[in-house]
Amino acid sequence: MNSDQDISADLSIAQVNPDAGHSDDSIRDATLLVLVSDDDVEVLTSQPVDDLSAQIMDVAGGRKYHLNRMVAKGGMGMVYEARDVQCERIVALKVLLSDERHEDENRTRFVEEARITSKLEHPNIVPIHELGKDVGGNVFYSMKYVKGVTLGDILNDIRKGKKDVVDQYPMGRLLTIFQKICDAVAFAHANGVVHRDLKPGNIMIGNYGEVLVLDWGLAKVLPQKEAEGPMEANREARSESADGSLDIARVNIHNAGLKAVSGTVLGTPGFMAPEQVRNNPEIDERTDIYALGAILYSVLTLNSPIRERSIPELLRMTLQGEILPAHLFNQPSVSGGERVRLPHCPDGLVPDALSEIAMKAMSVNPSNRHSSVRELQDEIEAFQNGLVWHVVVDDDFSSPKAMAHWEASGGLCEIVDGELRLHGGELQILSLKRDLPGDVRIEFECRIVGSYLNDIGCLLGGIRSKNDWDTSISGYAFKYGAYTNTLNVLNRCDRRLWSEQASPLVPGRYYKIKVERVGARLRMFVDGREICSVVDPEPLTGVNRTVVGLLGWVADKRYRRIRISTLGTPWKSDALDMAERHLQRGHYATAMDLFLDIMNSFPDPDRMERANIGYNVALHRCEMEKNLPIWREQLGKAWPGAPIQLKIENDGISLEIPNAGIADLEPLRGIPLTSLVCWGNRIRSLEPLCGMPLVELVCSGNPIETLEPLRGMPLKTLRCERTGIRTLDALKGMQLTMFSCGENKLDDGLEALAGMPLTWLSCICCGLTTLSPLRGLPLNRLFCDGNSIEDLSPLKRLPLIEFSLAGNRVKDLESIRGASLNSLQCGSNLIESLEPLRGMPLSTLFCMNNQIRNLEPLRGMPLNALICGNNPLKDIGPFVKNPPKSFFFDCESMSAHDLEWVRDSWSRDFRFAEHIQSVDVLLALRARDVGKLRELSCAFGGRHYLLIPKFLPWPEARDYCTALGGHLATITSQAINDFVESMFPYGCSWVWLGLETVQGRHRWVTGEPVQFKAFANVMQESGTGPWIFVGRSWRYEIVPNQQNCFIVEWD
Repeated sequence: MNSDQDISADLSIAQVNPDAGHSDDSIRDATLLVLVSDDDVEVLTSQPVDDLSAQIMDVAGGRKYHLNRMVAKGGMGMVYEARDVQCERIVALKVLLSDERHEDENRTRFVEEARITSKLEHPNIVPIHELGKDVGGNVFYSMKYVKGVTLGDILNDIRKGKKDVVDQYPMGRLLTIFQKICDAVAFAHANGVVHRDLKPGNIMIGNYGEVLVLDWGLAKVLPQKEAEGPMEANREARSESADGSLDIARVNIHNAGLKAVSGTVLGTPGFMAPEQVRNNPEIDERTDIYALGAILYSVLTLNSPIRERSIPELLRMTLQGEILPAHLFNQPSVSGGERVRLPHCPDGLVPDALSEIAMKAMSVNPSNRHSSVRELQDEIEAFQNGLVWHVVVDDDFSSPKAMAHWEASGGLCEIVDGELRLHGGELQILSLKRDLPGDVRIEFECRIVGSYLNDIGCLLGGIRSKNDWDTSISGYAFKYGAYTNTLNVLNRCDRRLWSEQASPLVPGRYYKIKVERVGARLRMFVDGREICSVVDPEPLTGVNRTVVGLLGWVADKRYRRIRISTLGTPWKSDALDMAERHLQRGHYATAMDLFLDIMNSFPDPDRMERANIGYNVALHRCEMEKNLPIWREQLGKAWPGAPIQLKIENDGISLEIPNAGIADLEPLRGIPLTSLVCWGNRIRSLEPLCGMPLVELVCSGNPIETLEPLRGMPLKTLRCERTGIRTLDALKGMQLTMFSCGENKLDDGLEALAGMPLTWLSCICCGLTTLSPLRGLPLNRLFCDGNSIEDLSPLKRLPLIEFSLAGNRVKDLESIRGASLNSLQCGSNLIESLEPLRGMPLSTLFCMNNQIRNLEPLRGMPLNALICGNNPLKDIGPFVKNPPKSFFFDCESMSAHDLEWVRDSWSRDFRFAEHIQSVDVLLALRARDVGKLRELSCAFGGRHYLLIPKFLPWPEARDYCTALGGHLATITSQAINDFVESMFPYGCSWVWLGLETVQGRHRWVTGEPVQFKAFANVMQESGTGPWIFVGRSWRYEIVPNQQNCFIVEWD
């Protein structure tokens, strides 16, 4: 490398022998296409115009320009310093040179340059004043004349050690200049234009601080579908100026590509992205982002990214991404034993963070670059503000060793073909083994395989717990496409902090997710677009908030890269920022000292208020920390051996003591609990909770007789399923947003809920006959299965997204017509028509065991799962050509001939193999061909299993399997459980197991002991009746006399 080489000499015009020194055809082809821009002009310092008669240029229409001197000359044009005689101002005048061989091409390109630039009115883009012809027919345009130097000149002078330039342009100012360059490019992108020739030599720095992006001669207008702004997309029409002075044919430049014009080059090697070298037609904004990264690289290192002088070799290195990382210029080996002098950098060293930003922008694969200029600018701005992210983990899963950093639970986890696969499990959690407190950023790429779309999420600031669910809800949970692809959500300790209705997920597509926490600010980006930016008014704090990981629910996800960074202490932080960071990390005494110092320094009113609030919060938490050991000792004596989890949750105290066998809450008196989780105990009275500031209470599975002690509490979340309560009267007037009271026979129904701000309600099997109290509530999710409801009219115009009403007496769905439902479960009702559902964005519909005769209203729906068996359907017409991935449709009303016709239709498409198997099983069942059924079964561990897509109550399913010579499936090991889960590649694994619970005893139909258990949770394990397999876990069937599919097992 020649460190003295001029950075502004970005490869002068050259005649290239494509065969010299390289035999690679792709490089040779690229060399033929990519020569040097005609705008890499010869700069002529102060050269006056010799011919005095030529000093005046007359323009059609009577205008005149006085030509003072020629500033530059290139292969296609000359630039003059001129005086506009009419306006009496100095301008730069660019004139097209005559070239008979390429006259039309040159004219078109010249005019397009002027027109594109003139439409980009921005402070950092040189403004065009006039486009026209002189009286001799020469095309020209005039623009603002700026006295100054190029960025390339500045970098060269810094490299040469010119002290005045080094002093004038330290790294801080150069980054400010870079941000202004980015502003101009971002504006162009917003208007559908990419520059395609960004480099230091095309950036003018004026004498008064102006920063202008020049030379838009290679700019490309993106097709309208790619552009965000109003720039024209079609340039095929002819155009004239108002006075007829300009009559130049315009061409469709969208298809012009990178063809050579006048034997010159379109683009500058070294600053061109690989796709530009390849003449790839898919050039877009990311091509400019590569060039911006190259400019940043030059600013950091005072060198171009690739310094090779051989054109073929330079292009090869560009295509393969052989660029020395900028931070390696800090090492002596770069210059053969002596470290490169970088006097403009802090301490003479390239900051690692800026090097990383530049190298990311110059990634060979455009998808690995910053997805927008704004994202690039945000990272630069973070550095300028002293916020430097340090990479802790960066795994691409090309090696199984990557799993050493991670712990998976709640689902199956494996590395397949360089991707991390996480699937199955109603909760999926992949947590980093290392503790990371404070501010954290997680970036990952993820796709969902199959039709079950749900929840690409992650967790920041969680608290480790033996219970995965408790861990998953203990911090900030970001979820994209949550609740079966209906909602984007940010939860804070399982409470909604922000949400928006959305169905963004598409099967098979990779999503680039970035989530970060900086103090109280929480942000989520998807594919470079900011999805949410929220300030938590009470940010989570504490030294135990160290869990970072990925979250999911059932769906089959593939991750190809996960990167986690932590934010170091800002090197430009002031005392107030430092105090708030110590508060966030749970260093309360240190935070109090800093806040007190600030208050004693006579700050302005805003800083005084921040410091005062912070001091009081830290003081309050210090007091709680002092009391915490006392309260723990008190509870330990009262409940010896119980797993007590008492901890500080911001300004409150939370206690988790589930399934601990306790019968009395009396020891809690006097403790100011804000959250209590005590499900699955023997508690009969909530009276000791009177007067507590509880915001959350989970007391399900206790023999509680009344909720009266809760009257008047500030509760937001209450779960009291299976408690034996008979009335909700004590809840009147509460501001609950989430409430579950399932499996309680309520004498007065839901009357107490009228007027509440509920968004989530579960009232399964409560003996309800009406939903009238729900009229007008802001409900998004409602679960009312297993009641005696007939009328849905109270639900008209509710903002429902998910609705489950299986096992009621509903005859029609007219009242939910027009709802934006994504998921509807209405099985085992009396519904005759699905017409009210027409046009809904449903992705999941369970409507089995009704009186439905026609599926036509569902035509065109984006259904991923449809279960419509046990209806008097004659055919499945709308879904013959494009069935949902999960599709169960057995109806006795469909003839064997109809089933055979459907199977034949599907047999031509390999994607429908699962559905063809279902038809084959149904036909074999009707023929009572047990041999065929066994032939269709899957073998595992010496046994055979077959999914029977037929809907029966559990007792009938048990007897049916016996008649087939087998039995309902039994699961006696984790391996068998995993195998059964694999039988449902697209989800919807809701099938009977050969397990029943009678009088508290679990028993398999085969008489085998129930030693292996996969119950969804401890409270589920205490259920009664027949059991179903859901995801990878077991649940008892709540709805009486429900009909489900099942699995037969042959030993």
